[in-house]
Amino acid sequence: MNPASFAGYTRCDHCHSVLPLQLRALAEAGGMVRCGGCGRTLNALASLFDHAPVPDERPIAATGMPPMLAPRTVQESLPGSGEPVGSDPHDGLDSGGPPELYLDLEPEPPSRWARIGWPVVAILLATLLGLQLFGPERWRLDPAMLGLGDEAPVALGDALQLVSRDMHAHPSLNDAIIISAVIHNRSDRRIAWPNIEVKLFDASQQVVGQRRLVPAEYLDPDAESGEGLAPGARLPVVLEMMVESSRPSGFTMQFHYGN
Repeated sequence: MNPASFAGYTRCDHCHSVLPLQLRALAEAGGMVRCGGCGRTLNALASLFDHAPVPDERPIAATGMPPMLAPRTVQESLPGSGEPVGSDPHDGLDSGGPPELYLDLEPEPPSRWARIGWPVVAILLATLLGLQLFGPERWRLDPAMLGLGDEAPVALGDALQLVSRDMHAHPSLNDAIIISAVIHNRSDRRIAWPNIEVKLFDASQQVVGQRRLVPAEYLDPDAESGEGLAPGARLPVVLEMMVESSRPSGFTMQFHYGN
């Protein structure tokens, strides 16, 4: 055996045969050799001796860790992109090896607008929510203005007003009276035709008659009624009512929806 190519000995774990190693053959085989005694393949580096071992002698023990290699990622060229990423000859890479792909995992700092604007927006939204929940009624937004729901119904007592009223005896019927009134829609929204409740009172303010009228009973059937009383519009109402007792001295009108 050429001493220059001698690399040591190994021992078969199966038949315990001692095998001399040649450096060139060991390198070409990647440390794998075939035992001449039993014919099995074994890793010579796992049981390496620098001299012919005697029985029960332990092989050379590994006392260190193999060196860490710099991580490298092969970056293939994209279709139609020309050279692969990292192929710049001035990027400090070895021209003979694959290019290195450096990943910048450090997040970019937020912009100044994001650092200042988002907290301000959050404070404004929180203030607006507080006003909607606990603020005065006049500061609250109508959800219908934002397209988030139907418009809240208008209170008829606030929207409808009697601007004139009169009660007098019927010209041709002794047991009947005529009530005339003008209803004004003072809101800025159209009001659906309400039911009108009429109460008659005597001189002592006792109720002597009462009736609730639906729109078909007080609207002119020949007039264009539309979908309700328009904003700012006035509606004259004339009613003929029979009285069973003495002539009433006064009346009231109240407006309702439903029965």
